Amino acid sequence: MGQDRIGIGIIGLGVGLWHLEEFQKVPEAEVVALCDLDEAKLMDAGRKYGVSRLYTDYRELVDDPRVDVVSICLPNYLHASAAIAALEAGKHVLVEKPLARTPEEARKIITARNRSGKKAMVAMKFRFLPEAAYIRRLWEEGVFGEVYYGFNSYIRPAGKGIPRAWFYRRELSGGGALIDNGVHLLDITWYLMGCPKPVEAFGATYAEFGPRGKGGVPPEDAGAFDVDDFACGMVRFEGGASVLIENGWAAHIDRGVIAARIFGTKGGASVWPFYIVREREGESEVPDMTDFSFPSQFQHFVDCVLKDREPLSPLEDGVVVLEMLTALYRSAEEGCSVPICG
Repeated sequence: MGQDRIGIGIIGLGVGLWHLEEFQKVPEAEVVALCDLDEAKLMDAGRKYGVSRLYTDYRELVDDPRVDVVSICLPNYLHASAAIAALEAGKHVLVEKPLARTPEEARKIITARNRSGKKAMVAMKFRFLPEAAYIRRLWEEGVFGEVYYGFNSYIRPAGKGIPRAWFYRRELSGGGALIDNGVHLLDITWYLMGCPKPVEAFGATYAEFGPRGKGGVPPEDAGAFDVDDFACGMVRFEGGASVLIENGWAAHIDRGVIAARIFGTKGGASVWPFYIVREREGESEVPDMTDFSFPSQFQHFVDCVLKDREPLSPLEDGVVVLEMLTALYRSAEEGCSVPICG
């Protein structure tokens, strides 16, 4: 499309519908093409959002000359193949989390990006929360001193927290709750700690609801459930810092929990609930965010394409997060801590 307005193509109309709506808020972008295997869903979305270029094969969408940016919102096992196809077709690429099922798959996307010279980013939405951006800025200014510990938690009550079928088949997803929501929480905590190099992981995983046909899993699908519905663990970083993670699709808890906190030698911070603790005060404060703004990940990626900027959530970070998650899974299987040799 025109130099100051780029065409967006979206593959997958699950979370892709959210991508569609968010891209439509970006003045410099126009959603010009959609793709989904479900023709009825595809036609409905085309009518509702005024998009006429509709495909059931993502390879046709990535070849569409009106598409400049491809937003990939497919099941995890298709992330690498779709991203590589889009990059080889000369498109910029935004990939929903996780970047792929494994670090090896993710590295293939990086190779394709390097060959194409195009922009590519993994969609880690929490990095673009104004509260998280504010905390990261304070970290860059040294307000927290040396950050030595991070904690994150995301747990759903034991109701209907386990998502649809492909999520709980390891072959398609790469894992369960840990790689689904845990990827977001681990990423944002690691990012606010300054992205230290991980060196060791210890993890434990559980599947106490899905295989029993609970937590929203139909009893007839319970036998296909071969991933974790709860996981916890710790990652140790070079220099001694560490992060603790707990993540569950279902647990006997009275209400949903989401938390991400960092602790430093001079202060600390929390994203949920949002607060800052500075050494000089010794008490928490909730900063006035009235004059603090931060672009959405969709506006940011469009800006990266138009202004030749580097993405805030680069593919390389997506690989490191997958290395940590993979190590946590391997530790759970082996029953001991394991090294991370990324």
